[in-house]
Amino acid sequence: MKDALTSLVIMAANVWGMASLAGGQAAEWAREDYTVPGARLPAQASPDKPLRAEIVDGVFRLADNGSDSGDMLAVARSWCADPEAGAACRAAVKVVRCTGLAGVMLGFSDGVHEDLLTLYEDRIELHRAGLQHAMDTTDAFHEYQVEIRGTDAFVSVDGRQVIAGPGVFTYPAHNGRNHFSFGAGASASQGESLWQSVAWTDGMEAARRKAPVVAGAEHIVIYRQEGVYAPFPTLCWDPPAGQIYVLFSKNKMRTHFETLDSTPGRMTSRDGGRTWQEVGSIPAGLVGPRPEEIATAKDGSRIRIGQNWRRWYPPQRRGEFEDKYAISTPGTYKPGWFAVNSGGWVQRSEDEGKTWEKTDIPELDTYVSCSSPWSYTPLRDGRLLRAFMVVSGPGDSGDVFAAFTRDGRTAETVRVMGDPEEKLRFTEETLVHETSGGAIWMLTRVEGGDDRLWQAVSRDGGRTWSAQKTGVRGHPPSGLVALADGRLVLTYGYRHPPFGIRAVISNDEGLTWDTDQVVVLRNDGAGYDLGYPRSMQLDDGTILTVYYFTDNEQVTHVACTRWRVPGSP
Repeated sequence: MKDALTSLVIMAANVWGMASLAGGQAAEWAREDYTVPGARLPAQASPDKPLRAEIVDGVFRLADNGSDSGDMLAVARSWCADPEAGAACRAAVKVVRCTGLAGVMLGFSDGVHEDLLTLYEDRIELHRAGLQHAMDTTDAFHEYQVEIRGTDAFVSVDGRQVIAGPGVFTYPAHNGRNHFSFGAGASASQGESLWQSVAWTDGMEAARRKAPVVAGAEHIVIYRQEGVYAPFPTLCWDPPAGQIYVLFSKNKMRTHFETLDSTPGRMTSRDGGRTWQEVGSIPAGLVGPRPEEIATAKDGSRIRIGQNWRRWYPPQRRGEFEDKYAISTPGTYKPGWFAVNSGGWVQRSEDEGKTWEKTDIPELDTYVSCSSPWSYTPLRDGRLLRAFMVVSGPGDSGDVFAAFTRDGRTAETVRVMGDPEEKLRFTEETLVHETSGGAIWMLTRVEGGDDRLWQAVSRDGGRTWSAQKTGVRGHPPSGLVALADGRLVLTYGYRHPPFGIRAVISNDEGLTWDTDQVVVLRNDGAGYDLGYPRSMQLDDGTILTVYYFTDNEQVTHVACTRWRVPGSP
């Protein structure tokens, strides 16, 4: 074992090398070296947190000077570790200070088990295993290496094994996570550290070979610019003109929250998504992949069900909202301002949308309630349906509710599904559809489990529902498209190695999904920050799927894939 570990250390200088793991298998190594000119900063610190992340004098310096919730910065790298074959990670680091658990750390998980190595000033400690080794971590740069295989874990320092832990790597991996991480990994602890390099065995290419991309897929960049974070594209088109439009946000900060300096991105294509040009505005009256938010009631009035997304308030009003609503303070808006997510309403217009009458839905004035842009549909009986995630209080993990209106003046709400044990979090990301036979179904992203979508079905107009977990692993269910032959295609983000975009097909209008024949659109994502696809079928049968994507350069951009369902003419 010692010779095998020593051979791993010797090869640390290679950006890509081969390592002999405990099982005798060859594995590729990925490495980030911060000592080379032009080295990329591995992570950015949020400006509203007492964190400092910079590359200075040939090292990555990470200082965590806070102990409040969220005061942490752990850099994660997916590595597709195989529990049986094993994996290894290492880092050349000098500790300046570490006040507690994970203040300076290496984390490792293989999808089954996980643990972390804390680099204290006077010792290193394998946390879950309870094993430690006394040493001075502040006197110089030392190379720390962890090797895991099955339930065994071993730690070496500068090529010498200092912790042997057969049978100690047993703590369950949270939500099946599988990655190597490093940095400051706990809010309560503080730490400062200098990193020359990190490296990890990388099973990504092997995972990609097991999940090949569908034949003929064309990947096209719609908008990409270094230093700009561009997520969450929407898709619409003008059928007579044959013109496609994509709208998204351009942020200077890597965040899913609104920022004051965000600007809209608008791109158009006239050749089915092969090439794209920037435009100053997007015309009204376009067609989208989902039904329009505004429906026409039987009496001719226009009706809709809306929701209050993040509403921002100044700090002096916080007392009005404490304890009644969940409060977010992401630091991406005005200094000290906070946001709440709660409330839904119905609206009615009797003058073709020129003026609207608005009525709040009391049942949706809760701790949290919100809805996604693909969560509504007009029903065949004249009602409009929108799905909401409703959280009643701090201990509630969230339920899915359906809100119905027939006239835009009144609404009825019905609970659809949730977890009675409050272990699974049912989110607002729900897709709603009605079949030709009148069955209504909902697909919902659920957190806290194995990332399978849950589906609820009602066959009595939404009065009662039956729910169960599906075999679709990924989220959210944002891209639904009906093929000319009547089948439904669901496209979604796949935030597991190999990261990318996937699709499943339904032959019964979405009541069941063929998860034995998953279609892989992309498998080359650099991490989990991708997805939210929207899809449409072009006149020639090609499907155009638009999404956001993070590449190996860590640039998050908007892209699309042109592809065909296998077996289609």
